[in-house]
Amino acid sequence: MSQFFDEVLQESRIARAAVRIRQVVLALVILVTLAVMANVFLQIDHELERSSSVNSDNATWTMAQVEVDTLKLQRAILVAMDRPGDPQALDDLRLAFDIFYSRFNVLAQSGRLEGLPINNSLRSALWADGAFFDRVTPLMDGDDAALATALPAIRDEMNGVAEQVRTDVVQSLQALLASGDARRGELRRSLQIFAASALGLLALMAALSVVIVQQNRAQARRAQTTVRAVHNLRAVIESSLDALVICDALGRITDCNGAAEGLFGRRRDEFSGLNLGDMLSKEGLEDPFATLRTQFRDGAADLQDGRLQMIGHRRDATTLPIEVALAEAMSADGAPMFIAFIRDISERIEREESLRKARNDALKGEEAKARFLAVMSHEMRTPLNGLIAATELLQTSTDLDKRQAWLSDIVLSCGTAALDQVNNVLELTRLGANRTGGDQVTDFSPVQVVRDLVTQHLPHAGKRGNRLVFEEPADPIPRVTASQHLFLRALYNLLGNAIKFTDAGSITVSLRADTLEDGRRLHLAVDITDTGIGIAEQDLERIFHNFETLDSSFARMRDGTGLGLGIAKLSAEAMGGAIRVVSTLGKGSTFTLDVTLPVAVEATRPSAATPPTSDQEAPALHILVVEDNPINSLLLSEMLRLRGHTVSNAVDGVEAVEKAETTAYDMILTDISMPRMDGIEATRRIRAHGACRTVPIIGVTANAIPERMPEFLSAGMTDVLAKPVTRSALMAVIATHARGAAPAQAIPAAPPAAEPAILNLDVLREAQREMGAEFVDRIASRLLNEADALMIELEELGLKAAFDQAAKAAHKSAGAAASIGLAGLHAALLRYETAAQAGDAPAAATALTAARKVLLRTVLDLRDNGVTLNAGPALAL
Repeated sequence: MSQFFDEVLQESRIARAAVRIRQVVLALVILVTLAVMANVFLQIDHELERSSSVNSDNATWTMAQVEVDTLKLQRAILVAMDRPGDPQALDDLRLAFDIFYSRFNVLAQSGRLEGLPINNSLRSALWADGAFFDRVTPLMDGDDAALATALPAIRDEMNGVAEQVRTDVVQSLQALLASGDARRGELRRSLQIFAASALGLLALMAALSVVIVQQNRAQARRAQTTVRAVHNLRAVIESSLDALVICDALGRITDCNGAAEGLFGRRRDEFSGLNLGDMLSKEGLEDPFATLRTQFRDGAADLQDGRLQMIGHRRDATTLPIEVALAEAMSADGAPMFIAFIRDISERIEREESLRKARNDALKGEEAKARFLAVMSHEMRTPLNGLIAATELLQTSTDLDKRQAWLSDIVLSCGTAALDQVNNVLELTRLGANRTGGDQVTDFSPVQVVRDLVTQHLPHAGKRGNRLVFEEPADPIPRVTASQHLFLRALYNLLGNAIKFTDAGSITVSLRADTLEDGRRLHLAVDITDTGIGIAEQDLERIFHNFETLDSSFARMRDGTGLGLGIAKLSAEAMGGAIRVVSTLGKGSTFTLDVTLPVAVEATRPSAATPPTSDQEAPALHILVVEDNPINSLLLSEMLRLRGHTVSNAVDGVEAVEKAETTAYDMILTDISMPRMDGIEATRRIRAHGACRTVPIIGVTANAIPERMPEFLSAGMTDVLAKPVTRSALMAVIATHARGAAPAQAIPAAPPAAEPAILNLDVLREAQREMGAEFVDRIASRLLNEADALMIELEELGLKAAFDQAAKAAHKSAGAAASIGLAGLHAALLRYETAAQAGDAPAAATALTAARKVLLRTVLDLRDNGVTLNAGPALAL
């Protein structure tokens, strides 16, 4: 590095010498400038004064001579008159006249006398046509006799001319003196201005001199700072752990630091003349130095954190892995130079290899664990689900005596308990692995979830002699947008734990809520208070550990795996909340789920005027219904026709776009998921051109979750209806948008319960009222038979691993099931669709098995509710 720093110090010395030279040159320039300006000023003043004096004297003399010549001419006239016969007197007269005449010629040619009275009025009076010179000149040029005769007249006229000459000479002299004074004053002012300008220039030069001196001093200080910085930088570089090698544009090494000596096993003088490329290598590179220059200049993709990994070659022919970074700089003479920063990464590679091996071992263990859980999920839950479903079917479809009913209850209870434990283990694994991103976010009512949960646990609490109470809040609580699964899972385990450890007591559930951020977020606190056995203070933290029970002996009174509270804690944390507990041993406990969740969009939307919902308020419209499922299309069309609307149908997006090209419909109702072209793309194309560019387009989907609403609306949809479509919701949308009201958000379907009922009786009864029981019977029979055929199709597609086709087929039938209130079948098919979309074969098989059982229960529940089903494969029960 010494050469590099010597160059920097040499530059500093040169800079200081340049400062001194500039100071000397500046002083000389100032002195020379002052001398030259003074000399020029004196010369100008002298010459101007002289020139002004000469001109003034010449003009004065000329005007004086005019008067003298006038007097001489008068005297010559008088002499000639006294000697009339003397020719010499006449010649003298002619000479005097010629002198007088010439004098006025001189006046005419003098620019100095221009504008004076003697050169204006007198000259004009003498030279004018018919004036003195015109009359007298011929006489002077004539013979002596004529001249002698005219002498008296010439004398008289000359007397007038003399008087005028005297007057004009005096006035001209006065004007000349005044003009000279004015010109001298102007000259003096010009000289004063010149002097002031010169003084200003001198002041400016002085100021510049001061600035230059200050700059020189600052530069001197910077030079000193540079010297110190160079010394400090030299110390830093020499003590650097990274090797630094300096080379020229051709890669020839010119200097290095001590770390480079140790890295490559060479003394500093041994580097001189070597090429950097000869000390480096990388697979596939013929010229390492040229490659380095190119990659670091262009920022190639091979660079990692600004460095390129290569192989270094030591003097003893050994190699070592290194990282190289290259920087381009300029030497003192302006030639390009390069600085290579080289780092030994042998230890890092060894650590990375060790970590990679450990990671691979961990991944293998995780993979084995995942395979085990997948097998457990399929191999254990599938028979347990079958056991529970068969037992429920046995109880509902067969007349059992008391002992058989008692035994079946035991089977059902044990199967449910076993399934619950398996689900707890799998849920714990999912939460512990931080795989919560797949939890579906939906809008739900916290009050409704807690109410349903309490209702679900009433029989369990009653068996232990407990009183279970839900203290509902007095003020309404808005819906929230979050994972209902996590919220329900946390409360489910907390409430189950309270019932398990309380006998002949009471469990009270209360819900408190506070709005935050101007109503955009909701802080919820769900308290579950029991009068059970309580928990000792030293155990309050331990109870949330997985597989941890307070009584782990074989004689413990409470069964359990110790997973419930751990799952509740992980579920709460996955929502960004926490669980707090206050307990007194022997008196009871209070567990609190504390969580803050976003308020649902429709709950925060400002209230608008209620749109008209009555059938009479909506005018009769021509509506295009786009639906690939025949049952959905038939139900929706029939519902619209009963309200007096004209309906046209399209089976997919392609047909919808073709019809909308030429027919101006009043409104379009379109499904989202369809073959060939979905509703989103169809909406975009209809909005682009055709006769229906501006008509309302209403999306109809079973997947109207908030996350997809921007996608639907940005495609051009006016509004979105969630399946199942009720008459009131449909008529409200039609009445709103038929009059061009502002677009609303999606009308959400009722929030799904943890386990939806087999039938949505509200939708079923409404369909029967609207379209008649016989029509609904036919639709239900057709749908159930198609669902039975669908189960066979889904099984075949699953064996072929054609999950995309299976998901589409399940989605198509799910919407139709929801349309007439078959909520259980709708939910079962959606679960299968979700599993198929994820390509999860075990989950899809489980969902298909569950869907078959739901189909059988749907047939039984429809018959129990008075629906007459026609014959078919699915209706053979």
